[in-house]
Amino acid sequence: MRLTRYITELIRVNSGHSSKAFFLVAVTLIGCVLLLCVAFVLIWEVMNSNTIHTDLMGLSAFVGSVASLFVTAGITKVYGEKRENKTE
Repeated sequence: MRLTRYITELIRVNSGHSSKAFFLVAVTLIGCVLLLCVAFVLIWEVMNSNTIHTDLMGLSAFVGSVASLFVTAGITKVYGEKRENKTE
């Protein structure tokens, strides 16, 4: 019940909740989980076979795509904050 109320507050304009901040936190948490999975797979492979047979170019492309998600979330937050009307 509280989650649905919070999501409706994120959607509503001028509710005091920032959807950009929520997006930034969500992307950061998901990206960290994905990168931890990559690290776990590499450590598991080294522990079991004492070498790495995984395609490291593919892993670098995956890590690059996760990093681009971080950048996208950060840019939307910065651009949105820059364009807001500040009344102080």
